[in-house]
Amino acid sequence: MSKNVLAIILCAGKGTRMNDDSTSKVCFEVAGIPAVRRIISGFRKAGVEKFVLVVGHHAQKVMECLSGEPGIVYAFQSDQRGTGNAALCGLNAAKEMGYSGDVIVSAGDKIIDPGIIRELLNKKDAVGLSMVFGAQARHLNPNGGRVVIRNGRVYGIVEQPDSAWLSLAKLEDRNEVSCFKALRTFGLNDKKIPKVLQRIKQNPSVPPYIELNGHKFTDDEIESTGFINGSLYCFNINDALEAASSIVSDNIQGEFYLTDILDFFVRKNSVDILPITREEQMLTYSTMEELKQLDRFFVFKDLKKASQWLTEIDGMNLADVYGTDEAFIRNRRNALKSLIIAYIKRFSDDDILISRSPGRVNLMGRHVEHRGGCTNMMTTERETLMVISPRHDDLVCISNLDPRFREFSFSIGRCMKLSEEKSSWLDFIESPRVLESVDEFKGEWVNYVKSAILRFQFEFQDTPLVGMNIVMTGDIPMAAGLSSSSSILVAVSEGIVALNHLNVDQSRFVDLCGEGEWFVGTRGGAGDHAAMKCSRRGYITHMNFKPFGVGESVKFSSDYRIVVANSFISSKKSEGSKDKFNQKVASYEFGLMLIKKLCPQYADRLEFLRDINRIGLTDIEIYEMLHSIPEKVTTEELIELLPEQKEQIQHIQKSHKVPEYYEVRSVMLYGISECLRSEKVIDVLRDGDYEKLGRMMSISHNGDRVFKGSAPYDYSASDEKLEALIANLRMDRNIEQSLVINQGGGYACSTKEIDGLVDLACSCSGVLGAQIAGAGLGGCIIILVRSEDADNLIETLDKEYYDANGYPHGAQVYSPSSGSSFFS
Repeated sequence: MSKNVLAIILCAGKGTRMNDDSTSKVCFEVAGIPAVRRIISGFRKAGVEKFVLVVGHHAQKVMECLSGEPGIVYAFQSDQRGTGNAALCGLNAAKEMGYSGDVIVSAGDKIIDPGIIRELLNKKDAVGLSMVFGAQARHLNPNGGRVVIRNGRVYGIVEQPDSAWLSLAKLEDRNEVSCFKALRTFGLNDKKIPKVLQRIKQNPSVPPYIELNGHKFTDDEIESTGFINGSLYCFNINDALEAASSIVSDNIQGEFYLTDILDFFVRKNSVDILPITREEQMLTYSTMEELKQLDRFFVFKDLKKASQWLTEIDGMNLADVYGTDEAFIRNRRNALKSLIIAYIKRFSDDDILISRSPGRVNLMGRHVEHRGGCTNMMTTERETLMVISPRHDDLVCISNLDPRFREFSFSIGRCMKLSEEKSSWLDFIESPRVLESVDEFKGEWVNYVKSAILRFQFEFQDTPLVGMNIVMTGDIPMAAGLSSSSSILVAVSEGIVALNHLNVDQSRFVDLCGEGEWFVGTRGGAGDHAAMKCSRRGYITHMNFKPFGVGESVKFSSDYRIVVANSFISSKKSEGSKDKFNQKVASYEFGLMLIKKLCPQYADRLEFLRDINRIGLTDIEIYEMLHSIPEKVTTEELIELLPEQKEQIQHIQKSHKVPEYYEVRSVMLYGISECLRSEKVIDVLRDGDYEKLGRMMSISHNGDRVFKGSAPYDYSASDEKLEALIANLRMDRNIEQSLVINQGGGYACSTKEIDGLVDLACSCSGVLGAQIAGAGLGGCIIILVRSEDADNLIETLDKEYYDANGYPHGAQVYSPSSGSSFFS
């Protein structure tokens, strides 16, 4: 991200729809803090420190509201002639200050998530575009200007009144009554309808299309867009000033639209959108009612008695969370009622909130998000539910409807005092007394509750977190690779944020959850937690890491099904298998160290493993790079090769039992190829090439495979194998099979039983591919199958795996569900 960035915030409007002219629209409070201060705070958290605020109506109120805020210059807009004119005032002021870098322009009635601001700047820098602007998913802002996109290219923005006017071309008789009805059906508000009617009165002729940059678009095509202008723009100030000189007021509103400068950048074919798909990423208000609705994102004020919840659950609209299947919603209502009744019986009829967090399935990107790789996630209908109530002390008392889980209680303050280390979370959790406390409850669910609470308390050390009473239930299979434990952590975190009024953006929430899980001893990333927080019902969501960002979501085709089959081979990370998990992570660390040492020409461009795929290397060069490092390395050999990093090596080894040797080359080959697959698979989904997706899943599983039939699987990355791949590519033979993206490598975290279950599934008609789910060493497999063959697949697994081994039937269809939330 460029450090030389200035933000122009447009705060000059009258805000007439607020129906309160006592102050500026931007000075009204959101959860006790003026909206404009929250706006400035969000930009500062994203690294922006220079601001030009365009003021006009109630200018003095805005300046008083921001008294003491550094780095702010004010530009006065004397005549409110639209956003284009306001932006021009700000751009001219910035130019007069001698500023010449990138500029973000944002409306003053929007509180932007800092993560979105960072993504906006990063995208402009990374892709080399002249302009990037925020575009909200249409359901978040149905009255906004339509972003017109054709074949992936942006052609312009058409304001809602202009699109509505264009739609009147379909009317045979454009009299006032018929036009009024059509515009009302279109969704125009009472302020905009008269302006459109006036235009029709002046000129009843309406063309069947509008022309944008040499291309014609009908109102149907304009209205079919999935995105609405978010009034958040990033461009260079000089480009913006040049573009602004072309702004005219040829529109129904008779104003200068900032969106009109888009034409300048479209003509250069150097503009793209940053999709904004979740409500909390861009909070917008135009009325007092909308303003009050924003409070829920910062303060949870509306706790209700448990008994009141019981009376209201049958009338709650749960479709947004659970879809429209009546039987399933009825199941969830009953689960909620049982949980609340259990809470009242265990504690009391307290004021409560209810949080939920789903399980997850990762279609591609296993073991790599902590290396900067991507994931492609869906959350499932299986979930963790919690009833949570605040206490007046710092005790956390937890109870579970499943009698296998013991009750626990602990003091947040006493847990924090186990270590005097308060500067680094990693140092805190690696302190002797904290490690002893984790070991005391090894394998118990209380450690995952502590993971969330202590990580958030460490982050907000000046804000003592309230104690909580918690009763939980869940139906995510345990130790099955579907992240039942992470789901506990995320559900607790939702409660922590709500009850303690913490202003945590989505990106930081995900990071804190991922780092919190280190408390139990693993050193993985935040991929599971990101999926649980950010996924959308019915979609597969692409997620980026280092930095974290939610990418594109693609609707999952109804022609295919995801079947999840439980092997009933358990892998409990908090007990023993964390040693093997952490040995693999260490192999990544050591492998990258060795590459930087033995291939110094690349060292300064390799911050993360995924960067190997992003510095322009050919597949042959990647194989040669891997060939240069040892296939296996002992600790002694590692220190001999990297004497200057001995202390770092020993620090990494604290997380696990040191093995005889580390299989660095096979792990690195797996990681490099999986990073490639995880980055490309969203394109495969977008193209609807599910057969290719299936092949990629099977290749990915081979990277974890340890058995083929009854024989051990050779996952090594020997000199001979690498040399053969290099020879194939040089001699143009077996090209496709020899590409890096099609190599499994050897992460080797499967089991004989899971490999057999994968092979059984792949032998069934209609199955396109299968792979292990989650971190491995047990758990479930994920199977991609044609819809018409799903039942036959499940019947085969029931007969030939579950019945044959005396297991309960453990295969079922899973559909993409919605992300974590709390009910209010």
